[in-house]
Amino acid sequence: MNSRRVMGTVLVLFFIFLTGCNSDSTESKLHESSNLCPKNTELLSKDFEGKVVCQLKGVYVDDLHLSRDKFWAIKGEVHIGVDTYKPAILRIDEGTTIFGKTGNDYLLITRGSKIFANGTQKSPIIFTSMKDVAGLISKAGDWGGLAIAGFAPTNAGKEEKFEFSNTTALFGGEDENDNSGVLKYVQIRYAGNEVRPGEEINGLSLGGVGRGTVIDYLEVYHGKDDGIEAWGGTVNMRHLVLIGNGDDNLDLDHGYRGKIEYLYIRQEAESSLHARAIESDNNKEYFDAIPRTNALISHFEILGSDKTNEAIYSRRGSAMELYDGVIHHAKGYGIVVRSDNELRFENNHFTNIYIDHCKGDGVKDMQSNTKELEAFNQYFDSSILLGAYDKKSDWKAKWSKMN
Repeated sequence: MNSRRVMGTVLVLFFIFLTGCNSDSTESKLHESSNLCPKNTELLSKDFEGKVVCQLKGVYVDDLHLSRDKFWAIKGEVHIGVDTYKPAILRIDEGTTIFGKTGNDYLLITRGSKIFANGTQKSPIIFTSMKDVAGLISKAGDWGGLAIAGFAPTNAGKEEKFEFSNTTALFGGEDENDNSGVLKYVQIRYAGNEVRPGEEINGLSLGGVGRGTVIDYLEVYHGKDDGIEAWGGTVNMRHLVLIGNGDDNLDLDHGYRGKIEYLYIRQEAESSLHARAIESDNNKEYFDAIPRTNALISHFEILGSDKTNEAIYSRRGSAMELYDGVIHHAKGYGIVVRSDNELRFENNHFTNIYIDHCKGDGVKDMQSNTKELEAFNQYFDSSILLGAYDKKSDWKAKWSKMN
């Protein structure tokens, strides 16, 4: 039995939440409503694809509610709350669509503020581009993305600044249990932008987000840079679908320490020199910075292509623990470790991982130039096998019980 068939049952369940629609046939013509846009938002259109469009712009210091009976347009860098000084709450109803028009349009939830985006399986919340809403051909980078700042620790100082932000809003702190709200049944499409050379906004940018935050059933589709990038923080994430993002689909840095469970990544196009499914760094300025990046990722499938590079890349002192996964059809190696001290053997472990149709034996330790699987497994105290996944999955049953 090949790896696709084994994962198939899981992925059928996994993709159910992606089938929600934007419209509700029972809704009335919204341009006939007398109450068009709420306070501190601007009316852009009374009838765009059958709905009123209200625009968000600037900084919101009062709580804000986005309802599904309207489209919500983001203009420029929109902040919810003022960092640490004036928190605010953003509530988004199920089935609501929020869009941007250019790569400079993005939403940032500041430290102390919260987002409650509670979609449902049938009515997900969608962040996307104006072209997508209009039914036009859309592409990566058509709008900016979603960013969340929290008070959880990073290893680059107590506080950091998002590289893409033009403001003084910071992230990071000392509260590992910090709560920035909920993202559940959320889709992010066609996002990403290079604000300055080497400084990009991603589909979802997480800075110091704590484990009190809920991220569950989230898709990032065809972003220009990373699908999700986490700088530090401790937030756990479950049921992630990352497809066709231009650089890394999942990028972990600056001391991120969280659990990621049930993850599907499909690599499609390469827009950078090193497009990877998962890239993990500790800190490029100081490889042994504490807390050390150490993600625990379990129950995953990575499908590569002939246009992508390595599937998983752990470097610059990063730690990584992988359990119960399948990696197949990557152009490069399935797993690469690129750290230059003996700690890499203690920090990186790969358990019950199957690698199929990847370069060579599917693995490489850069420091020792080890490419032979048996030696790699011994060095990293790991259990990696070559070939299609041919054993009964002991975690499909767990998935069924959870859904």
